[in-house]
Amino acid sequence: MKLIYTHDNPFFVFNIRNILENNNIKCEVRNDILSSAAGEVPPTDVWPEIWVLHEKDYQKAEELVKLAIHGDTKATSWFCQNCNETNPPAFELCWCCGKDHKTK
Repeated sequence: MKLIYTHDNPFFVFNIRNILENNNIKCEVRNDILSSAAGEVPPTDVWPEIWVLHEKDYQKAEELVKLAIHGDTKATSWFCQNCNETNPPAFELCWCCGKDHKTK
C-alpha cells in the first residue's frame, strides 16, 4: 500500500478516490475522521489520505491524480463552425449558439 494523495479538504480527497475507483484502482481513504484530533497533533497529520492498495496500480493512479488536479494541459480552444465563436476547451457546446463541437 502506498500514499497517493492527501489534502485538508475531504471533498478533494473523496473526489480523487472516486476517480481512482472508476478507473479500477483499488484504494482506501484513511484519516477521514481524525479532524477532531486537530490541535493535539500537527495539522497535516489529520488530513484525509488516499492509499493505493496495489503497487502495480500506483503509476496509473499518479497520472490520474495529476490529470484531476491540473487538467488536460493539451486541451485547446475550439472554433464553432455554426456561429464562428471561439470556445474554451472545457465547453462541449458552443457558449453562443449551443451547437455541439463534435457535430459538423
